[in-house]
Amino acid sequence: MDKSTEKPDSELLALAAVGEQSAFEQLVLRHQGRVFNLAYRFSRDRQDAEELAQEVFFKVWCHARTFKGQSAFSTWLYRLAVNTCLNYRQKKKNSPEPLPLLADLAAADDAGREIENRERQHLLDRALDALPARQKMALILATFDGRSYEEIAQIMDVSISAVETLLFRARQNLGKILKPLKNKGEL
Repeated sequence: MDKSTEKPDSELLALAAVGEQSAFEQLVLRHQGRVFNLAYRFSRDRQDAEELAQEVFFKVWCHARTFKGQSAFSTWLYRLAVNTCLNYRQKKKNSPEPLPLLADLAAADDAGREIENRERQHLLDRALDALPARQKMALILATFDGRSYEEIAQIMDVSISAVETLLFRARQNLGKILKPLKNKGEL
């Protein structure tokens, strides 16, 4: 199907709302990469990201009839994805963190550098995880997804000034978390 004959998201969603599975499949194919990337950036785990993306599209299927069209489908979809990720964070908050597999580390050509890079990445990931969930999500949407403040505001259902505040506080908190590590030479 070429671009000129592709149906818009809103039309596909309307068809999916009445049970048209092929329309839903087209929506999934069109948006699964972006939803997965958002979930992966938030969870930093491929399996969790796949489960989160699957849950998001399950919600799309279940709630297709509730879409009112007051925003773009992609904004509605991202809002579902953001809320799903934020709920995941609440559920995972008290779960123990898995240890990295030693075999993965030993397989690297330059094991010393690989371990150092992984430790640095782990410190950065932990710093991101230490942020409040809404600050982390705003930072992910702005930094990794390249979303504008207006888009983030729509996705997160907040004002633009709230987005600015979330991003300011996220960057400020990251600086506070990372400064001692940088002073010790760990970053």
